[in-house]
Amino acid sequence: MGSFSYDRDVYSSSSYSNWGASSYSTSKLSSTTLDETVKPNGKVIKSTSKNPIIIVLDVTGSNINFARLVYDKLPMFYGEIEQKGYLNDFDICVCAVGDASCDDYPIQIGSPAKGLEIDSWMEKLVLERGGGGQEKESYELMAHYLLNSTEFEPDAKPIVFFIADEKPYDKVKPNEAKEIGLPIEAEYDPWPELNKKFGDNVFVMLNKYCGSRFQEHITKKWKEVLPPEHTLRIPEEKSIVDLMLGVLAIQKQELEVYALDMKNRGQTQGRIEGVTNSLQELSDTMALSTNVSANLPSEMKLSLKNKGKRI
Repeated sequence: MGSFSYDRDVYSSSSYSNWGASSYSTSKLSSTTLDETVKPNGKVIKSTSKNPIIIVLDVTGSNINFARLVYDKLPMFYGEIEQKGYLNDFDICVCAVGDASCDDYPIQIGSPAKGLEIDSWMEKLVLERGGGGQEKESYELMAHYLLNSTEFEPDAKPIVFFIADEKPYDKVKPNEAKEIGLPIEAEYDPWPELNKKFGDNVFVMLNKYCGSRFQEHITKKWKEVLPPEHTLRIPEEKSIVDLMLGVLAIQKQELEVYALDMKNRGQTQGRIEGVTNSLQELSDTMALSTNVSANLPSEMKLSLKNKGKRI
């Protein structure tokens, strides 16, 4: 499974839950004490790759299953990127977020890695199963961290995937920022600067709240803090990696071509339709941006370099 550089041949002996994660991922993601190397205080995510990928997992009780699903499917995710050429020279950093108002470990930070090394970092994360039950988690605190504690090469094009089912708090609080070693004097909204730093390459993969149904006010909040087309609803739990791959794929090819990629790797027609429906608005926006850019003077094209157009 996966690519030659990231292969776990473990699934034949694993059982699977109704929502798709394996017993293997459940056993591997079982840490209960936070490893010093994933604490945010004083840590900086540093990548020398041209296309760093950061995956932020919500590990509260309502969304915890996705951490296991992503772990199971990371070799496929990694292998498809390599084999299809969606990105060149990439690494993956997996982080975890909870609720700073009540959780012990609301921000956990992996390190950029390639191949099987990704597993070792992900296995250090604590799936705390917390959260405050108020339809909010500390995604904005993670945004504050990513804004202030990431370093990339000058020509890098980093991308962030939040996997969430709730909405962020409105602003970063000084006491919570201090707890992760990044103090601020007053509350603030980190999202505009985060979008700017990452060239509008921040996305949320939005799950049904508590796995039940989509809440419109949660979707609305994410569309306010990110470009609206960057809020992508997950059509079914098992499609999470298909959706993330699609975001990468349609930056280089048409959505219809990606649908064929999915078909060729054996996905069902229902899965293909669900994923492509979720990606349609993003694909349309990219196509429009590309068409507009083609008619601009060269100096204006430079300003659109990282603004969500196909290249």
